[in-house]
Parts: sequence; C-alpha cells; structure tokens
Amino acid sequence: MIENPKVATPLKTNAYQEVVEYMASHMSPEDILAFKVSDSLQQRIEELLDKNNSGKVSPAEKRELDDIAAFNRLMVVVFARAAAAQKQAS
Repeated sequence: MIENPKVATPLKTNAYQEVVEYMASHMSPEDILAFKVSDSLQQRIEELLDKNNSGKVSPAEKRELDDIAAFNRLMVVVFARAAAAQKQAS
C-alpha cells in the first residue's frame, strides 16, 4: 500500500540517494515540484489501490503496486528537498 506522501521515510539504498542528489543538482525546484504522473498512470494507480483495498489484487499487480510505492517514497524526498530549496531561495 502506498504510504502517506506527507510523511518522509528514510531512503533504503544509496541508489535512491544518488537519484535524489542528481535531480536536486540538475533540475530547478520549480521543475521538480511541477512533476505529476500521467493521467493514464494515475488511473492505473487508482485501479490497483481499489483492487488492493478489496483484496482482489493479483501477485503481479501487488508487485506493481509495491514498485509504485517505492517510487512514491523516492519522490516524497525529492519534493521535500525541492520545496526547501525553493523556500530558501525566496
């Protein structure tokens, strides 16, 4: 299940940390904060969450949902850093 996006969780691997650092150093805070998943991906996420909540998610769909949750955790950290950088710049 996707965790609350308002609660930052520690990154579990150096790979995640490297992605965060790369994005922070190569993208503006405004560009990062403007990122949104496509409508089709958002629809798929909602479909998977509905299936998960009703207990009808397949093992493959559960893995897909777990991957999305991992991406979400990464982006929470990226967004938090971008928001802090934006606040510091203003």
